[in-house]
Amino acid sequence: MFKTDLFLTPYSFDSTASNRMAMDLKVENGDLKLTDGQDNLSQALLCRFHTRIGELTSLGHPNYGSRLYTLIGEPDSKRVRTLAQLYIRETVEQEPRIAAVQAVHFKLVPPSSSLRNQFIITLYLTTITGETLTLNLDL
Repeated sequence: MFKTDLFLTPYSFDSTASNRMAMDLKVENGDLKLTDGQDNLSQALLCRFHTRIGELTSLGHPNYGSRLYTLIGEPDSKRVRTLAQLYIRETVEQEPRIAAVQAVHFKLVPPSSSLRNQFIITLYLTTITGETLTLNLDL
């Protein structure tokens, strides 16, 4: 039901023009590594969150991605967390293998923390098979 896809792994280098983490394929035992089940679904959702909506228009997918990038540089506030939750829910609704968003929880990061410019989010989702999927995001 959740299909199989190529396994993606973070590829780090100094920086990218858009300041997003690049992804790379992983080779295992001389072949490309695959992912399936809930791991594939989690990876697919992370790819949606890290893709700016409209970025794949030229490839025929104008609605793929999220609007979370529009919040970059915004100070942490109730308004920004509410917008982030809206954008997260919009993005998850694009994924046909997810039946419902049960909850979106933000971890409060102290202003003095080195993570103060990030959202640390836990999503609780229900798949179309009725399973619970917990997804942790650091954005």
